Amino acid sequence: MAHQPSARKYRPGTFADVVGQPFVVETLRNALRHGKLAPAYLFFGPRGVGKTTCARILAKAANCTQLTPEGDPCGECPSCRRFAEGRSLNLIELDAASHNSVDDIRLITDQVYLTPPEGRYKVYILDEAHMLTTAAFNAFLKTLEEPPPHALFILATTEKHKIPATILSRCQRFDFRRIPTEEIVRRLAYIAEQEGLPAEEDALYLIATKAEGSLRDALSLLDQLASRSAGQLSYEAVLQALETLDYEAYFEISGYLRAWQGEKALEAIHRYLQAGQDPTTLTQGLIGHFRTLLLARYEPKALQENLPPHYRKRYEEEAPQYAEAFLLHGIDLLLEAERRQTYSRAPEIALEVAVLKIALLPMVLSEKKGPESPPPSPAPSLPSARAASPSPSARPTVPRSLEEVKKKSSVPPEKPS
Repeated sequence: MAHQPSARKYRPGTFADVVGQPFVVETLRNALRHGKLAPAYLFFGPRGVGKTTCARILAKAANCTQLTPEGDPCGECPSCRRFAEGRSLNLIELDAASHNSVDDIRLITDQVYLTPPEGRYKVYILDEAHMLTTAAFNAFLKTLEEPPPHALFILATTEKHKIPATILSRCQRFDFRRIPTEEIVRRLAYIAEQEGLPAEEDALYLIATKAEGSLRDALSLLDQLASRSAGQLSYEAVLQALETLDYEAYFEISGYLRAWQGEKALEAIHRYLQAGQDPTTLTQGLIGHFRTLLLARYEPKALQENLPPHYRKRYEEEAPQYAEAFLLHGIDLLLEAERRQTYSRAPEIALEVAVLKIALLPMVLSEKKGPESPPPSPAPSLPSARAASPSPSARPTVPRSLEEVKKKSSVPPEKPS
């Protein structure tokens, strides 16, 4: 038997198995239990979060003859078995990315009035619905607004803003959110256990974080790493396979920057770049590290989603050692470096400049100012230069905290004399 990817092998068959979409699941279950299905639905959200899966489960449940009290398909009646085996005549799926013309939509509108050969509903699933042309959308309007009672339309898209307002007004809309990291980790752990693959929790967290809320991406990564690993999914193996850095590497760099040791921070960055790290990825990793330190100071609960338990504790312990102004300005400098890297031929230069600037922040933000040398006297032939040069006391200072920023912003500006 051919190998099946985990995303297909473990695709949910009931609403109870859907991960990370409680609002959508509960609403659809209630509609099924009370017999209040809408003629058209629009499922929109990021990739790999369950839009097509929920559409197929809804089609299966709408034709189930023994619906459970919770609103799930029974999985045992003839209709459910036909859906599970992929031979149901009541499910018509259309890939709108490749079938987006008026003729494709007319083929649906001409057939929709024919009664289903079996079951109660003919369910049409239009994946990537935003790819339909304007003429195709217009040809679809009347049928979508007044379909026959046995027809059910489900449109799935990742770009809702490309759907015309006339189509949106005819559909019940469901917003699919990114799946929380912890729920992805639990799902990965379950699948790894079913496949007999020992996996470290930190490795699963790293995979889930890399997937950015997409369970399908996480499962694809799990399959890839399972093929690469020697029967065990370790944290070091995942780091090497994903070509990413450990949390300890970012703690090392930020520790040097906090201690004004810019040369050591540059040395560490060059070491990682020579090991094959991408400058842009390294910059993004530092941005995420500084952000996590900032959250650890103000909102430690936000750390529970993306980090393994022992690293949450590490961030909470390390965060008080960093001034909040240092973190805020550091994030600004790194974001500017990331912007410059998009059009630079040498993206590592933008990272190096940002790192050296961040290394100077503790000195700029320090309350202890060293003795300042007097400003040079202007040339006698330029008397206006003496009046234009600001005195040391008039130089603007960088705010040290959010409270100071709020205090300064609340002071009304002086009126000109």
